Amino acid sequence: MKATANAFRGWSHGFRILVTVLLATSLVIAPVTVVYAAGIGPIYDIPSPEPGVDNTYDETYRVLANNDVDVDPADVSYTGYFENDYPAYPVDLGRATLSPSQSLRYSTTSDVYITDLSDYNAIPIQDEWKPYSSMPFYTETQFINVHEKNTYDGPKSNDGEWFVRATNQYGEWRPVYNADVKWDPDAEELYVSNPDDALVHQAKHESIISRNLHAAEQYTKYAQDSDRIAIPKMNGRELYPTSSGASMSRKWGQSDFNTVRESWVGINDLFGGAWYRDRYVSGSTPTRGAYVPYDHRAVAPADFSRSATCTRSHTHGNSTHSHTYPKTEWAEYDLLNSTANVTSVRLDRPGFTGESEWNRFGKVTWIAIESISSKNLEYPRGEYTLTATLEVTSEVETRWGVTSSKCSEWSRTSVSTNTHTTKYSVPVTITDWDSPNLEIDVAHIDGAGHDRLAVRWKGNQDFPSDPWRRISVNIDNKTIHLTSPWRFYGISRNDEVEVLTGGGSTSHNATHTHNDRWPAIYRYETGVANVTAAFPQKGEDNQVWGYTKTVDSQVSTTLPGAPLPANVNDPDNDQPTDLYTHHVIDVRSSDLDTGEAVTVDASNPFGAPLDGKTVSGEDQLEVYSQPYESTVLQMTDVNVSSTGADHDGVLVLTDTDGNSIKNKEITVTQDDGTTSTVTTDNNGRAKIAWDGSVLRARYDGDVFWSPGDPYYKGDRLLYILPPSPLDFEAVGAVGEYISASISNVLIFVEWLALGIFAVWWVRMRRRTSKGKSG
Repeated sequence: MKATANAFRGWSHGFRILVTVLLATSLVIAPVTVVYAAGIGPIYDIPSPEPGVDNTYDETYRVLANNDVDVDPADVSYTGYFENDYPAYPVDLGRATLSPSQSLRYSTTSDVYITDLSDYNAIPIQDEWKPYSSMPFYTETQFINVHEKNTYDGPKSNDGEWFVRATNQYGEWRPVYNADVKWDPDAEELYVSNPDDALVHQAKHESIISRNLHAAEQYTKYAQDSDRIAIPKMNGRELYPTSSGASMSRKWGQSDFNTVRESWVGINDLFGGAWYRDRYVSGSTPTRGAYVPYDHRAVAPADFSRSATCTRSHTHGNSTHSHTYPKTEWAEYDLLNSTANVTSVRLDRPGFTGESEWNRFGKVTWIAIESISSKNLEYPRGEYTLTATLEVTSEVETRWGVTSSKCSEWSRTSVSTNTHTTKYSVPVTITDWDSPNLEIDVAHIDGAGHDRLAVRWKGNQDFPSDPWRRISVNIDNKTIHLTSPWRFYGISRNDEVEVLTGGGSTSHNATHTHNDRWPAIYRYETGVANVTAAFPQKGEDNQVWGYTKTVDSQVSTTLPGAPLPANVNDPDNDQPTDLYTHHVIDVRSSDLDTGEAVTVDASNPFGAPLDGKTVSGEDQLEVYSQPYESTVLQMTDVNVSSTGADHDGVLVLTDTDGNSIKNKEITVTQDDGTTSTVTTDNNGRAKIAWDGSVLRARYDGDVFWSPGDPYYKGDRLLYILPPSPLDFEAVGAVGEYISASISNVLIFVEWLALGIFAVWWVRMRRRTSKGKSG
């Protein structure tokens, strides 16, 4: 390992051997991925992909535990592909975008989030290598020349000259190993000449549904076993509060006894939902459901006995005698059976008259559908409470009686059935899957190499209302993504599990491995960032190069940062976040075309496309395309002051046909730097006054946009006062003459033109002279 090798430098040979042996021993016996070496601190040993070998990766489910402590990349041992790929900021994991080793490194050294609550359905857990020849026909291959300035560090081609990458089934680049690269002179392109032997790195995944089921089922696995109970805990506290009950009476004056101990029921997560400001927000898909684990322990009362006496009398002659004899009163209890079942999962609120009861599917999954028709249950938007009810029944046999050598002996038997009920509730905000009250208008203002996008929103974009996730604008070969502020972080909800039995208790760490015994329970919690716009595909051959720049915005509302657990390091979340009514960006690109076809699509965090109809009947997503309207800014009606101050004139703003443009702001700058603004009247005119001989005026063009209105491009004006008549007098020195002349702006321009002409004349004379001499 590189870190270890660097640490060994300068040590004696014998000491290096000793540390190596200790390190190797700790790697063998370490029960987790953390090992310690004397003097060099913790090392997380992450396995590397081996060509052609299917490696599995422990702890990849750390991507769902962002509240775990992050590790310094210097403390991670990794020698595989992309070894320098350690993100400095939280990473948008997306859908199946990483290899298993990348996923483990990202989750170990930083935090990862998703932006789509429905599409993130897989975690990479295992390497998979496929022949290059087996890749789909639409696979693209990229050849990157190897040189010292490459930041890419994947496998090289067999001649060492190329990095070869191929797209996988999701359209993401994956390294190609053992590739022979040749040149095809006919097609004039590189190609892989050994497709059956070259290998493409893929990844096997496990779905998030499988992970949720695994976690819930593991904690419920022994829920009918009365001898033990597993209780998930976080920071020493029960994740789901436990309760005891099922009281039964006992014999011989003993107090009542609870046969059910530490029973609990929980709600791990909601389908298509996330935790936001102390409640779940569910938009769903549109089916709603939850994972509901539970467990319990049942015991019978301890056997009981006590000493007592009995009195017996007898008559002897005319006398009656009484004698007292010892006896034992006893009771024995046996737990015959105990069962625990979730009897109800109910989404309700006061005054709601619809169907509240969800139906069970499998052992731990409850879905809001009708049991017969399988139709989704309908819930109006609003605040609800989701409650899971657990009913635990215990069956206890009681035998009691009296034993004595002198007293009457007897015994009785009875069986009692006792029930304990416990509940767990979470608050839920129900919103609509498809954000029906949100309208988005996108205007494409068309220019050569300089387009502008003006986006306008109507409706509440907050997550519990009608959020959006992404707006994608395609202008022929230019694709621009506008990304919303919503981020969702997987949060581990327990760090240990306590197992209680009649013999005591044991604690186990919650883990993040595939098929682990005590998996960490998680849910998605909501963070907020800022709206961004960018070209997402700069590295693709068919993507026109470009960049974006925010011009201006109008804020609809400002959200405070959403509270996230400790160790989730997202600085954006601490800042207030703006939601907009308007957002305008410049799009500069190498594409000088105009009149391109423009398409727009959008989605929300629940996976719904935003292309339906709103309640008012308006289109939910509209796109408009129109060219810039050029403008002409002119100066007229100038009155020059003899003092050099308080000149006045009129600025006139028109389109190219001479039509006046009203209500536009023009910025005016005097030659001393003083700046002011004026606004054109109904005739496109604005009166101004200024000091000095030079005036600059500019109209910056329109920023915001309204349907049907022209979108005006800016124009600039440099106005120089005409020179006053000069009285030339003899000047004693050439320097004084030049100084006096340059003080007049017009003569300065003439001198500059004369100088340029003189330089050109000298160069031409030299060139002609050289031509003749040859």
